[in-house]
Amino acid sequence: MTRTKEVYSKYFSKENLQLAWERMIRSNKSDVKDLFGIEIYSANLNDNLERLSNIIIHGNYKPSRPFKYYEPKPSKTHRTKTVLSIEDAIVYQAIADKIATENYERLAENNSFVFGNVLHREVQEGTNILNNPDAEYYFFEYYIPLYNKFISSVNREIENPEIQYMLGTDITGFFDSIPHSKLLITLHQFGMEPEVLDLLGECLNIYSGTKESITPGVGLPQGPAASFLFANIFLNELDYIISQNGYTYYRYMDDIRIYEESEGHLTEALVLIDNYLKGKALSLNTKKTSIEEIGDNRESKKMDLLSGYEEHGEYGVETTSLMEIFIKSDDQNSNSSQNKSYLIKTIKGAELIDFCKTEVYETEKYLLDKFKNIGASDFRPRDITQEENLKKDIVHIAYRWRNANSILKNKDVPILNKNLIPIWMFCLEHFFWKANHFCWNLNQYGASSKIQNGLEKLLPKFKSYEWVRFQILSNLSMNQKFTSSKLKALFRIVKNEESSLVRLGYYMILVKHVHIENQLYASLKMAIKDDKEPFIKNRLLSLILYKKELGDIDEIKYWFGL
Repeated sequence: MTRTKEVYSKYFSKENLQLAWERMIRSNKSDVKDLFGIEIYSANLNDNLERLSNIIIHGNYKPSRPFKYYEPKPSKTHRTKTVLSIEDAIVYQAIADKIATENYERLAENNSFVFGNVLHREVQEGTNILNNPDAEYYFFEYYIPLYNKFISSVNREIENPEIQYMLGTDITGFFDSIPHSKLLITLHQFGMEPEVLDLLGECLNIYSGTKESITPGVGLPQGPAASFLFANIFLNELDYIISQNGYTYYRYMDDIRIYEESEGHLTEALVLIDNYLKGKALSLNTKKTSIEEIGDNRESKKMDLLSGYEEHGEYGVETTSLMEIFIKSDDQNSNSSQNKSYLIKTIKGAELIDFCKTEVYETEKYLLDKFKNIGASDFRPRDITQEENLKKDIVHIAYRWRNANSILKNKDVPILNKNLIPIWMFCLEHFFWKANHFCWNLNQYGASSKIQNGLEKLLPKFKSYEWVRFQILSNLSMNQKFTSSKLKALFRIVKNEESSLVRLGYYMILVKHVHIENQLYASLKMAIKDDKEPFIKNRLLSLILYKKELGDIDEIKYWFGL
């Protein structure tokens, strides 16, 4: 037991848990974070972390079954997303932090050809960054520059006249298929002690599977940052084998690209990858695997760089004080379209406002042109929905419009062209795997009967997609208005709704819009208390607290039986 305590202290000291907390709250995966739980936990953070550290070190920590939901893919199938409890998220991240710090240089050796989820430069400092007042606490570098390095590397190979063939492939159900036994062996090779491997194995078994059932021994939870690190480590040996065989190889998570002079070389590489993955109980996605001749029209084979920007704020909350912009900069000394880089420029004040206004006008012009006939009888949705590159462009344009307008709105100068509302509605319906993005765009307009009616008509179309319905209900809860009879009807619906995620969406509407003195509010409280899903109760704590009907968080938790 003494040995276990020593090892656990190395991973789960209060300082290590503090660092894991800082990284966890800054993860950009807000859809898999218990945001209200974070708010509650932070109210007494030091004591909570001290208590958690003692529980783990003394061998009394047990992981809990997380909340899970289904998120749609463009293929119309689902991926399972996992929301860990706050303490499980901290423990999982603490394990990842230690293995990442101790292997930072080893993993950084691949940064010239592995671009997905590259460790942030601060990771190598370990808990020392807790003493740095300027620490950023991010676990991974920001994805846009990394993705653009991936794209630029790929496009550079396509431009090379000696390169005649390209191989593209990825792994079937990558996160869901990783066997725990083989992952734990790999992590042991990276220096993880058996005691922590046992604990991690226990956690992964509890975190595995779908919301209906666990899948013991296989699968990483999709969402937490630690899973992306472990997945990268799992493929590290493949990276070494392929690179040491002299192939021109690039990887972004499980998206693999290889470029060679002959088709034969790529066939050899494909067989090598396939055999390696089979030895790891993984398999290639045959539908996405191909060896193609590049041909004369090389420009058509290139991929587009991403432009974009990010805002900075505490706990990942958007602010309007400054913004980092990734600007495409042409190399004036070269005619090559790929000799471009993305510079980072920080702007604020009047320059920020001018930039955002330009962004809004440019994105509006693009969208209104692409959808100029959206109200006409001869408008053909398939002309848009069948063009993969066009869909990607529209999603990215929508993102730029929203971020710019969010800043303008906070400065009381929003540019909200109502002619875009039918476009956002169209995109929500036809690009439903990005429903959150288009609902956020609709949120910019505030209360609108046109938007509310449109969303209510869309809701029953997504009976098979709980995540889409939740996004729509979340939008309705934040901005729209409801009559008493409508709220009663929603209460009857929520009582019979099978999806926990969708029930949460209905509850959010009811908690926000039913008046405390209304008899329906008492019925609502009882329904929440009787609900079998603890995640719903935890997510609603803050909303109910804001109603000021009960005294404090502890009183509400006691009332809900938490």
